[in-house]
Amino acid sequence: MSLKNIIGQDKALRILFGTLSRDRVPSAMLFSGDMGIGKRLAAVNFAKAVNCLAPVDYDCCDECVQCRKIDSGQHPDVTSIVSEGDEIKIDTIRKVEEAFSFRALEGRRKVVIMDDADAMNINAANAFLKTLEEPPSDSLILLVSSNPDKLPATIRSRCVNVRFKPLPEIACRELVSKNIKTGGTDVVCRLAMGRPGLAISRDFLKENEWFMNVLDDMIRGETKSAWADKGEIKSWLDLSFVFLRDMAVAVEFGAGNLELLMVPESVQEKPSLRSGTAGLKTIVEAYQGLQRFYGLLDFNLNKSISWNYVAGIMRNISGK
Repeated sequence: MSLKNIIGQDKALRILFGTLSRDRVPSAMLFSGDMGIGKRLAAVNFAKAVNCLAPVDYDCCDECVQCRKIDSGQHPDVTSIVSEGDEIKIDTIRKVEEAFSFRALEGRRKVVIMDDADAMNINAANAFLKTLEEPPSDSLILLVSSNPDKLPATIRSRCVNVRFKPLPEIACRELVSKNIKTGGTDVVCRLAMGRPGLAISRDFLKENEWFMNVLDDMIRGETKSAWADKGEIKSWLDLSFVFLRDMAVAVEFGAGNLELLMVPESVQEKPSLRSGTAGLKTIVEAYQGLQRFYGLLDFNLNKSISWNYVAGIMRNISGK
């Protein structure tokens, strides 16, 4: 595919095409926004447009040898960086420096695409800053991040920020329906909240059931469903924010709107979840408390204490 085929990101595409049409592509760009909305896809296709042998209206042709090699990950001048576990280490940054130490072999520019750039640890970020300060003339650095605020300000200030937004409902539904053939598209799209990449890559219906079972255990005072690791905690909290949003809608607009909410069937099946009497103020405070807790997850928090803290918040909104 090409840049023009990316759906629902008109503003971001105008910026990208503007740099291409004026031949003013900066040396470093930050593609920021929620997960699953097309940032990395745009980065790959921007790298294709920069190096394409036969561009069409400043977009990649998607057919030449350069485009095909970049798509397949075989282009010698385009390097993709991903985190190792939960972080990007300084050894990885040294690979970036090595990639930029030689001139482009086949393309017009050497490109590094760093996914989850905010995962750089402090040593990696400091080393990477030197590359940003003195980039080679034929280089292009594309940082992709869902949490750009976690990047040092010194790095953000040296990048042109291209902000990507969650997709409108119609666009999200169009993409999801093309890739999910098993039904449940409406529920999946609501849970994805404009992030079709997440809807396609994850089984939201199964995750939704898991979320509700854990929440039910919390409210009933059980501990058997304690999370296995930090990844599970983050996944559960992501869904908890949607759940609290839906509770707020129910409080403000009445139970008649439940068909529009996250998990009406599961709520109806579990008395412990159906009996909540929380007001809007309590729900908002719970949301804020979980957001603060989410920000602490990069520290090594005790899983048992974390469970008890979150369970206390959720029991409070249920009136238990």
